[in-house]
Amino acid sequence: MLTDRDAEYATCYHSLGGPTKRRPWEVVIESGRLKSWDVDYWYYVAEISARHARKVKASARRIPGGFCQRWVVSVLWDLELQEVVPPGTTERIAQVVEKDPYADASPVVEEHEGFHDMMFDWVEKHCWSRLGSPRR
Repeated sequence: MLTDRDAEYATCYHSLGGPTKRRPWEVVIESGRLKSWDVDYWYYVAEISARHARKVKASARRIPGGFCQRWVVSVLWDLELQEVVPPGTTERIAQVVEKDPYADASPVVEEHEGFHDMMFDWVEKHCWSRLGSPRR
């Protein structure tokens, strides 16, 4: 969550989905009232200059969704490499995250209608064009 000191509103960065929701992980970015999200406790991470707000959003979008706490650590590492957060921030936060309960779970793969046909057409166009298609 990104907010100004004593602000009433914030921008919340979530990683949602996964095995318990039976859908692929996705990153969601929402703005709203600070206390409108159901959060068990708040943990101060670092002061981030307002001029780095776009970098925070870009990092959140760049890092693939996953178990929320592990995802936050990955985003922080990306921000630390860009010198948006102070050195050592990622290590400090990584020490307090919960163990990923989904570490051994199979990923949920989104399947679209006609996905197999589209994949076969792609393989036929890009791979079998050189070898000769089995349909011929």
